[in-house]
Amino acid sequence: MAANRTVLVTGASGYVGRRLVARLAERGTPVRALVHRSRGGLPAGVEAVEGDVTDAASLTRACEGADVVVNLASITADRKPPAGGYDRVNAEGPAALGTAARAAGVRRFVHLAGIDTATGEPGPYLAGRRRGDAAVLASGVESIAILRPAIMFGGRDSAFVKVLARLVKFAPAVPVPGDGTVRLQLIWVEDVVRCILQLADDMRPGQFPVGGPDQPTYDEVLDTIGEGLGKRQVRKVHLPLPVFSVQARLLSVLPSPPLTPAALELFASDNITTPDAVEQQFNFRPRGFAEHVRHEGLFA
Repeated sequence: MAANRTVLVTGASGYVGRRLVARLAERGTPVRALVHRSRGGLPAGVEAVEGDVTDAASLTRACEGADVVVNLASITADRKPPAGGYDRVNAEGPAALGTAARAAGVRRFVHLAGIDTATGEPGPYLAGRRRGDAAVLASGVESIAILRPAIMFGGRDSAFVKVLARLVKFAPAVPVPGDGTVRLQLIWVEDVVRCILQLADDMRPGQFPVGGPDQPTYDEVLDTIGEGLGKRQVRKVHLPLPVFSVQARLLSVLPSPPLTPAALELFASDNITTPDAVEQQFNFRPRGFAEHVRHEGLFA
């Protein structure tokens, strides 16, 4: 059980990372966190190692003595690419971490990826994520699990919901990519953490796509957000994806653009897996998005 093994978490200060580190620390698991700055608000008892997945020397230090590596470090599609592009973290980072883990004798590697929505030739963002996933699988670590969650929600730091909520609240009409019928299977971030904890505890190899119990359309997600904000009706304007692509490129000059070309890759087709994926693979029922909003609130 991971409770008796040292778990290294990369991306420990991120959206999923700080929730996972807190849960591991609560149950007494020895946790080592790879962070950019020492401590960084980590729970008491968590060992901090300064560095990141682009620094091979820091990965060597971080992996030494670790039994399990959980890689959460990534540049998500909603963010503008840093200097060097997405690949430096999303493709080269997992490759370097896998090499360091194998050299340190780490037996278990859990990698957080995502549902791949590309139906043909992937765009540059998803292509880079694919290279990172492939590098992990080729690393030679004894047991590897790749968790592939759909778009996550939960808390005020939920990027996807936060952007849409701002549009629903303030825009006279919400722009929607395509005809609004693309299906999403939003999954609660705490349920993703619960899945990661299970994968850190066992040695099951494989790839695990997960999502919530429902598969609403993009339009239905907007309506649920509107309900959470107390709006009786959400006005929408459906625009072709090429129009959104032009807008995304223009908005890329902003420090924190509300739309990126990478994000549009996630809406090229349905962002879903099977409705019972979590129940079948992890033996619990995940929380639905509409259910959560109605009973807990939009940003709970």
